[in-house]
Amino acid sequence: MVQQDADNFEFAEYLYNEFVENHRKHGKDARLYWYVLGSYIKLGLSKENQTEERQYAQKLSNIIGEAVRDWNTHLLLLKGEHGEQEYKQRMEQFIKRLWALGHDEQSIIELIIKKLKLNYGNDN
Repeated sequence: MVQQDADNFEFAEYLYNEFVENHRKHGKDARLYWYVLGSYIKLGLSKENQTEERQYAQKLSNIIGEAVRDWNTHLLLLKGEHGEQEYKQRMEQFIKRLWALGHDEQSIIELIIKKLKLNYGNDN
């Protein structure tokens, strides 16, 4: 059960992760989770003391939106605890796949940067 903390991002991360996992399996049908995330931002995070949660959830929604618009949903990584484990595995696989496709070191660095910017933004 999710606690009522001011800095509780678990439900937003859950919806984001469900979008990513379901998009990998089912494609566009996963957009339901993006819609629910948007509704959660508007209705579930409408209180003044939930500003930080709302901003984080909006950032996750924006990441999905950018990935959908640019056809880059395959680059999305899971967030939270699930994401930490997956990050290492997916990044290693991504780099190996790029080498196998014949990319040089510079293009691999550029593609890694693109993937990281999509998932984490420039504000870090």
